[in-house]
Amino acid sequence: MTDSGRILLEVLDGYANASKWLDAPFGKIKQLSNTHIGDVGQDFVARLCEATGLECELPLNQQGVTTTQSPWDVRINGKDFELKTATEDVRRSFQFNHIRLHRSYDAVLCVGIAPDAILFDAWSKAALTTEAAGKLTTMDRGSSATWKLTKRRNELRPIADFAARLTELIAELQGKE
Repeated sequence: MTDSGRILLEVLDGYANASKWLDAPFGKIKQLSNTHIGDVGQDFVARLCEATGLECELPLNQQGVTTTQSPWDVRINGKDFELKTATEDVRRSFQFNHIRLHRSYDAVLCVGIAPDAILFDAWSKAALTTEAAGKLTTMDRGSSATWKLTKRRNELRPIADFAARLTELIAELQGKE
């Protein structure tokens, strides 16, 4: 091994995920890149919708392959959702990053994965833009293209409430059409 390789290994030894993730039921998620965490969230939501009787559709490209080149991430019972997946940080909060208000979707669905729990909530796009869903902070100073929504564990719902909350929000959205 080269000197630079040994130096990198020494530096890497100084970094580790918070100990709460070691041997945790959902600890494996901390081994994934942020992109893959988003993919896990999308696949999880699709399977959870199927298991709970909600209609779910993922955006497809012209070849019929799931795409990220869509203004929405998942369509549930005919409504388009921006989906954000985050892992719990050391302060028991979730940072739902890169919320894009300029895209065309009906609501945002946030899935928070803690070492031992799955939490979530969903809000209409109107609730996001008026900050009724919580305070948005810009991801880039001086830019308004991408936002972050921070939620503490106690501000999210248990995943057992998923179908009921989504059904409620979708009915609310349909009532405003």
